[in-house]
Amino acid sequence: MLRATRGQQQGQATKRSWNVVVFSIGGIKLAARTEDVGGVSPWTESIPVPSRTPFVQAMLKRDNHVMPVYDLAARLSCTVQGSPLLCLMARHVDGPMAICIDADVPFLETVDATAIRPNGRGDIESYGSVTIDETDVAIVALQRLGQSRQDAVKS
Repeated sequence: MLRATRGQQQGQATKRSWNVVVFSIGGIKLAARTEDVGGVSPWTESIPVPSRTPFVQAMLKRDNHVMPVYDLAARLSCTVQGSPLLCLMARHVDGPMAICIDADVPFLETVDATAIRPNGRGDIESYGSVTIDETDVAIVALQRLGQSRQDAVKS
């Protein structure tokens, strides 16, 4: 029988729970791992730009940084709700990305990793889903957002 080294045991222990940011888009509750979120701030008007990248049709200027806006609401076939809208900054593998979210203030939640189950939606990249406050919530894979759809377009 194989035994884990002490470092492996500690690594496994830290994976027993995930810290997630719970937010909503069009009233749909979603979550993202805290390490995938760069921050939440008030939404500022975006600048439309021509693009072949699915769901990226605008840029957002924040301080001295310009980042693409990923239209997650359009991808989910809904409209963001409330006022003032908020900006979720995603840590994407290709660099920071802005996502417009509902005015409901996001909150932090700790979920048990064993409670995460496969997500059958297929309309969005996710790590799975979990029940939070009696609601089924997909944990969005912000780092990979748009990749599977872009891969399908390239084929």
